[in-house]
Amino acid sequence: MRKTRNSNIELLRIISMLLITLHHFSLWAQGGRSDYLIAHNHLWSAFWSLFYLPLGDIGVYIFVMITGFYLGTHEVTIKYSIKKTLKVYAQVYFYSILFLVLALNWQAPVKSPKLWQSLMPVTFNQYWFVTGYLILMLLVPFINQAIKYLTKRHFIYLLIIVTIICGIFPLVNNDIATQSVGLGVLLASYLFGAFVSKFIHRSNWNYLVGALLFTVNTLVIYIIMYFEIILTKDRFTNIYTGVFAMLAALGLFLIFTNFKPVFHAIFNQVARHMFAVYLITENVFVLKQLWRNFRFREIHDLMNVNLSGFVTVLEIMAACYLIDMIRSLLFELVSKISRKI
Repeated sequence: MRKTRNSNIELLRIISMLLITLHHFSLWAQGGRSDYLIAHNHLWSAFWSLFYLPLGDIGVYIFVMITGFYLGTHEVTIKYSIKKTLKVYAQVYFYSILFLVLALNWQAPVKSPKLWQSLMPVTFNQYWFVTGYLILMLLVPFINQAIKYLTKRHFIYLLIIVTIICGIFPLVNNDIATQSVGLGVLLASYLFGAFVSKFIHRSNWNYLVGALLFTVNTLVIYIIMYFEIILTKDRFTNIYTGVFAMLAALGLFLIFTNFKPVFHAIFNQVARHMFAVYLITENVFVLKQLWRNFRFREIHDLMNVNLSGFVTVLEIMAACYLIDMIRSLLFELVSKISRKI
């Protein structure tokens, strides 16, 4: 039951969405600034203008690891899988149609690609993460059947395989198993979360291992990111996703799952609505309109830009939380009425 969920992990869910949204701040709000700085050979400044960019994939990995941690060691029926998928899709469709209606009122006419993405958000991949996540949910009953019979040794062997094809291959532009925004990324994360749930028990060593994994791999990402900006004169590099981000996420995940389980109603309540932060801020009608307001062109100190961005992201997350609270109440009201009917 949701009310008994470990609040440490629910706090980590909130942190994962914070990392993802900070990534979007650097990508969408500061992308133009970084391109200008790179074009004028101010590469150190460009690096700082993109400071949050490597955090996004770490957040994605953590978010799906949590799903694997909760579901991976349980027998999930096809009925439950479909119900879970439809529940997530209902939330996705609510925001897709909501912002489509608002767009039609504010900026009609709506161009065909955005129209179809809103009417069929999964089919036309409005949100890459949602599309991949829903496919993963449909596969979970069969994945879990395999996990159930895996020994620790065989599970480690499986993790090595998915790490190579979903974590190392993309770094050398081999997208046979996954792209940086592909199903393979989510599958690998789910399996890591399930492995921790099944085989990793609480131990003081987990803090050390987790801290080393997170610190070392995050540093590696930032170092390679800086030198790739220098060499390629481009802010888009492969290092943001892949094995280093996966291991950094695993490190943070080990730390939080190793804490003594506690229950805090506030953390659990807020975590319930974190998915909406992604659905709202990455909607095709919201994305550019939102982030253009937070370019902070009048601020030239990049440390202040990033600090302002951090505060802005917290405010955006709080606003999305309140919006999704209203959506949740509407869904509950509709559910009660339908049951009475």
